[in-house]
Order: sequence, then structure tokens, then C-alpha cells
Amino acid sequence: MINLSQYQQIFDIENTTERCKKVNDTMDQFWKSELDQLAGELIGQNYRIATYGQTLVTTYHDSLNPKYAEQKKDTSIGKKYFAQIVRKIGDKEFSLLTLEFNGVERQLYVNIELSFYQVYELIKTGRLNSMLSELDTEIRTFTRTGSFTKNEIERSELEQILTAMIKPRTRPWVYFGLALPLEGEYQAADIVNMLRVIWEKTAALRNYVIEDRTQSARAAHIMALIASVETTYSVLLFGYPYQIHYGVLENEKSGTREQEFTLKRDGQTIVQGYFYYSEYDVRSALNKPVLAVNVEGYNHIYANVSGLLDDHGKEWWIKKSFRMQNQDNEVLKLRALDLLRRNGIQVRNDNEYLTGTYNNSEQQFEEDLAEIKGRFACAALLFAHVGGRGGFKFLETNAPSIEPIVDDSANDDHSTETVEYNSNFNFSVIYETIQNCSLTFDKDLIRDLHLNLTALDDKHFVILSGISGTGKTQLAKLYANAVYGLSYEADNPYLSIIPVRPDWTDATALFGYYSSFENGYIMTEFLKAILHAQEEREKPHFIVLDEMNLARVEYYLSDYLSGVESHHDIPLHNRDDLELIPSKIKIPPNVYLIGTINVDETTHSISDKVLDRAFVMTLSEVDLQTFWSRVDDGVRAELQNEFVFLKLVHGLLAPYHLHFGYRTMNEMIQKMSSYLALDVEHQGSRKAMLDRVIAEKVLPKLRGDDRIADLLKELKETFSEHLSEESASYGHIIRMEKELVRYGATQFWR
Repeated sequence: MINLSQYQQIFDIENTTERCKKVNDTMDQFWKSELDQLAGELIGQNYRIATYGQTLVTTYHDSLNPKYAEQKKDTSIGKKYFAQIVRKIGDKEFSLLTLEFNGVERQLYVNIELSFYQVYELIKTGRLNSMLSELDTEIRTFTRTGSFTKNEIERSELEQILTAMIKPRTRPWVYFGLALPLEGEYQAADIVNMLRVIWEKTAALRNYVIEDRTQSARAAHIMALIASVETTYSVLLFGYPYQIHYGVLENEKSGTREQEFTLKRDGQTIVQGYFYYSEYDVRSALNKPVLAVNVEGYNHIYANVSGLLDDHGKEWWIKKSFRMQNQDNEVLKLRALDLLRRNGIQVRNDNEYLTGTYNNSEQQFEEDLAEIKGRFACAALLFAHVGGRGGFKFLETNAPSIEPIVDDSANDDHSTETVEYNSNFNFSVIYETIQNCSLTFDKDLIRDLHLNLTALDDKHFVILSGISGTGKTQLAKLYANAVYGLSYEADNPYLSIIPVRPDWTDATALFGYYSSFENGYIMTEFLKAILHAQEEREKPHFIVLDEMNLARVEYYLSDYLSGVESHHDIPLHNRDDLELIPSKIKIPPNVYLIGTINVDETTHSISDKVLDRAFVMTLSEVDLQTFWSRVDDGVRAELQNEFVFLKLVHGLLAPYHLHFGYRTMNEMIQKMSSYLALDVEHQGSRKAMLDRVIAEKVLPKLRGDDRIADLLKELKETFSEHLSEESASYGHIIRMEKELVRYGATQFWR
């Protein structure tokens, strides 16, 4: 005899841990075995018994964990138990019959469940009313309103209620069966008999579910074939070579799996998109498997996969239409289909295109899968190009978009020479270009910057930190120019170096703003670079924010970081009279942001929000020997001894992070070289010359507490030996030592 009231008492236990344990111990083995016996009688094979018990075991362990115990104390977890007869078709299981003890509603349910999409499919095909009319009058209808609650509705109102849920996109499960209060006593055989009765009386619904799941499994197999292609697809579009790279197939969420793809040219990410493999047509709420291809946040292909299901071979023709506001959609469609035709994709009737032919008998496509998937990706990209939504456009001609350079000295008629800038992210080519310049950077550093900028397809953000003068800005410019095969000194129209101002407090510093006083939009260099990147997606655009922490980075850069992370638009203005400035802008993947920072009393710290979204590189190593080898031979011959001494001083400062960088060394060398170029009667001693540049360029940054006591001692001895005790540099060190003893801290400045 089963006492349902005792079950309810278990559900009413306040302690979550004890409740979960008792529900599991009391019910799981008993009802699992009862349903297993019933299923064996009704089905024979090809079924499994699923219970809520295993979930409760996990919940039980979580509730013992102090980390989760408090938040789970007042939940309804453990106030329900169910056991189901489930069947697997394809790679998915679905329920054929459910026994549920619901302690929240104090009800016992015996039912079959259908998804919203399955029931709505019956409505759209006109089969629901006839199927419901065949049900026994005692069969009740419920929709799920929450994890632990159901709502009973009149059978005659089901169609109207579900139809009303389409627009708000409410998608509840629908249940057909019996409900009894959790009170009184029943024989176990009586409850099992209720299950048998519901099984028999819902046979038509169950057969429909099995038929639907079988068709869905066949459609899922088709989508799995396409999803399985991960090899890079190469294609010529508008005369340019492109590569389409496919990402990893993500886990299923709400009946949909997604797979990223990236369009690249010469290693540059131009645009990203997604393949969506959906069990349902979410847009129209139909129970039809859909393959969608999205570019820049817009679905440009939305194909019904079940249309391929047949007994024989079936060509996959997909209709195309545009629904753009304020545009001639028929012209757009014809333009798009013409582009498909010119790129080798078959078109017919000026409204549909062919992606492949599926052989249902063999369960395979007759064409190469990589070619079929490539057609989908290319078609979506061409549709995005024609529609223009999201700011994506292919470069349709070979003409460069950079203004031609006018060479007045070539001849008298001011002929122009057109320069085309071609990017290349091949590291070997980049490194070779960098090696040919006079600047000194270690190969490991250059390689690290290259990987930090290019490893992610959609986020390119590097922060260069380090002492002043180590060449952070130079490195950024050097790399950007090397990508285009340019020397360090060359002008690069795809590089913007923007000094950050301390008064930058919000995003308008980067993206500009509408000024009522100026009666126009205040354009910034940063926004110009972003708009330029939108226009030329094939070209990488580098933006260097120089000394970016002179202002609080999280204040002025937050919109940019959010836009890159979310792929959402950044609003610029809400006016209708600005034709040249869009109302919102999306950060394209061909924007490479490099920030340089110094850490001193004039700068701000960088928040975790910013650091989490960037690769942070520290430039503290200074290779003076390589730097010296690239100095002019004549200068090296004149100043060899002075360089050796400066290198010695640098070595003393380095362990205390007080050393100087390339800029300081270069300026000292230049001053001493100019000094030696003076007439002999205007020169002094070489030691005095060396003493001056050290006192002027090296010592001013010297400061610290007791930790630099040994450094001051070493410098004093070195200056005494090489410069004399009468030198200015020696005098500064003596003074700083005295201040350190007296005050516990010292600095060059008095």
C-alpha cells in the first residue's frame, strides 16, 4: 500500500539535505523498478528508465557544501520526484510516459509530454483538433508554468492559448494525462495501472512524437554532416583570395548548437559569422529543423532542413529574399543572386539557389561536404555584402582606397604615383622587415607581440608597459609598418598614434559627440580610424593609445571594450541630420589596439576590467649592445669608451629597475657626438662631457629608500674612479647618501 500523504510529508521537510536524501532513498529504487517492469511489458526493448533520483543525489551533495548550503536552503529542490520511460532516437532521448510526485502543487501526475513546437506543428497542419477529439474525456491538459508548477487549461482553448504565445516567444511544454491529490492510500498496482491507461489512451500522441523525433534525428544527421567540416575553405571572391576558418561546434543550448566561422585574407580577420543548427524554427515557432548562417549579427540564410527528407535524392534549393527598410528589396535580391551565379553557385527562377544534393538512401551528400559548407558561408557573406547591414562590405575592385601620392619633382605636369598597401601577417616576413631597421628589439619580444595581437580572431588588444624610453611606441609603430612591409620611418595610413590626455573622462574622448554649439559632430582621430576600418575590412588598422593611463582607462575605453566583447553596436548619436556619421558603430575585427603605459606618480592604475581584456607585455629589458652595433660606424669609433661606461652605469641601475632605455641612450650619444663636432677650442674634457650627460639624463630619475643604499655606494665608487670626485655626478650621489641617512628616503631633486 502506498501512502501518498507520507510522500507529501517528505516533500514538506524543511531541511534541504534531509529532504533530498529521503526522497531519493524512498522512491528511486521502488518506482524505477516498477516502471522498468511496465516498460518491458509495453515496449519490450529500446527504452530506458530515467528518474529524478540522480539529480537529487547531486543536490544532496551540494547542500552539504557550505558554499551552496545557504542559497539552497529556501529552494524547492527536492520537493518533486519523477520517473520516466524514455527512448533514444538518433543522439537524443525523449520521454514516452512520466510519473511525477509534485510536493509543491501536492499532486500526482501521470502524463505524456510534448514540446510547444510539436503541438504548434499540429495546430499549423490542422491535426490538433482531430487528435484531441480522439482523447478520452478524463485526459486533462496542462502547460508548464515553472520548474515545479503546471497550469491546467481547457482542451478547447489549447489552440488559442498557444497561438497567443507566439509573439512573446513563450514556449512551454504541454502535458496530457491525469492528476490526483497527494493524499490517501493507493495500491502500487493501481498507480501502475494508471500509467498503463494513459499509455493506451495517448497512443496517437505518442506515435506522433516518435514519428517527429525520427524525422528530427534524420534532419539532425544532415546538420551534423555539415557541422563536421572543420577544414579551411579557400575561395576567390571579387578576384581576391579568401580563407574561411571554422570554429569548434559548441554544446547545445535550448535545442540549438552554434559554430563560429571567420573570413580571413592574408591572415587578417575581416568578418565573423556563425552557423546555427537548430532543432526548431524559433522564428516562426514551427517544429522544423533549421540551419541558419549569421554574419555580423544578422541571419542571411534560414534554411528548412526537413525539406531534404525523402526516400531518394533531393536537391537543396533555398529561396532568398530581402526585407530591408527604405530599400528596393527586389533589386537587392537580384544583385545578390547575380553575385552567387558569378561565384559558381547555381541559381534558378531568380529567387533560389542550390547548395547541394542529399541522398536519403545513403544518408550522405553527393557533393563534397567542404564545398557545400563553403557555399553556405560564401552565400551568407555575399548577402551581407549586398544588404550592407552590420557595416560589412567586400572590396569589389583592385583599386586602392588610399589617396595617390603626388610627386612634384618627377616632372612638370604633377603626375601621380598610386601606392597600394598590402598587409601580411606572416611572422617570418614581419620579422625580416623589422630586422632591416635600426631599432633594437629581441625576437622573443616581437614574436610575443605578434601572437598577442593575432591569436584571437575578434579581439586584438595589447598593453605595453615598462620604463620610459624602452621603445614601447616605437615597437607598436615598427610592428604595424612591418605588417605592410614598410620601414619604420615610412608613413602608414593604416596606423594612428593617438596621445591620451589626462582630461579624458568618458567615451566621447574616443568616439566624439554632437556639439550644439558647433552645430555638428565633433570627430576624433579614433573614430576616423574605426570608420576607415569599417570601409576597408581587408586591411588591418592599428591604433596606438600613447600613455593611455594618463587618464583612467576604464572611463574612456569602457564602450570600446564592451563593444568588442559583446559584438554589439556602440551608439554615437540619435540625430537624423548627420549623414556622414552613423548613429551607431560596431567595432570590426580588423582593428588592432595597442596601449602604452608608464607607471609613475602622474599615471593611474589599470583596473581588472581592462586587464582581463588585454595581453599585458612589460618592456624592461634593454639590449644596449645590439643598439650600439647599429649606431653609425663613425660615432661608434669616436664614443666607444663613453658607451662602455654608460653601459656599466646601466648595469648598476638595472637590478633596482632604475635603468634607462634606448631613448635616453640615443640622446646621450647624439649630444656627445655633437659635442665632439665642435671646434677644438670650444671643447672641454671628455670626462666632463660624459659627466654632464649622466647628470642630465640618468640621475634625475634616481630616487628611493633604504633599498637603494647599496646602489648609491656602487655609483659613488664608480664615479669616483672614472669621473673624479669633483664631478657633478659624484656630488649628486654624495648629497643623496646624506639625505638617505637623515630622512630614510632620497631623490635627485632637491
